[in-house]
Amino acid sequence: MADALLAEPPYGFSIGTAARGRPPRRPHRLVHPEAMRIAEALRVRGVVPDFRPPDIVRVAPVALYNTFGELVSLVGHLREIVERREFERFPAERKAVS
Repeated sequence: MADALLAEPPYGFSIGTAARGRPPRRPHRLVHPEAMRIAEALRVRGVVPDFRPPDIVRVAPVALYNTFGELVSLVGHLREIVERREFERFPAERKAVS
């Protein structure tokens, strides 16, 4: 779904790999230049991602726990966040870690 629905403009996501640009692909790692702010926008929508610097939104769909419908919903959230530029509501700087 990420390759088919999130890779082309205006979305610009790619699948992360074990080492930058080298196999194996890690489908739970979505690479995007605005990853940190997209992760914040997902949290506001009730989705709990993990941000990994510098540009990874990490999601962990697990077949035993997540339905196909939930994956479709996640892709829908990501598309809407980019289409509506919702990520721009969030600061580009990282929050302090406590």
